[in-house]
Amino acid sequence: MKDLLILKLTGQKPDNKEEMLERIKGGWKVSPKRLDDVKYVVVLFEQKIVGTFLLGEVITYNKKIGKVTHLDLIETDDLDIIGQRVSYRTSNPATLSSFENLFENK
Repeated sequence: MKDLLILKLTGQKPDNKEEMLERIKGGWKVSPKRLDDVKYVVVLFEQKIVGTFLLGEVITYNKKIGKVTHLDLIETDDLDIIGQRVSYRTSNPATLSSFENLFENK
């Protein structure tokens, strides 16, 4: 089951959690319907996991621009994977995956 939303950050690494949250809360080209089964959001920077969150109840979608403009994120350490490196090669900055697939090509 694809129960993870993988968000890949580019550019400069966030300096702190607040900056990371600001960057990941919105602006993702993903259909809200596809997020129905998502439980966790995993944030990557240069193939390293820098954050994990529970996906909350509120998702705001702007039909005009075709993007999710707000994700309700709750910080969690449930997955215990922050700092781990992965080989998650995709050019899309927002994708759905499973936990197994995230670590498949490590």
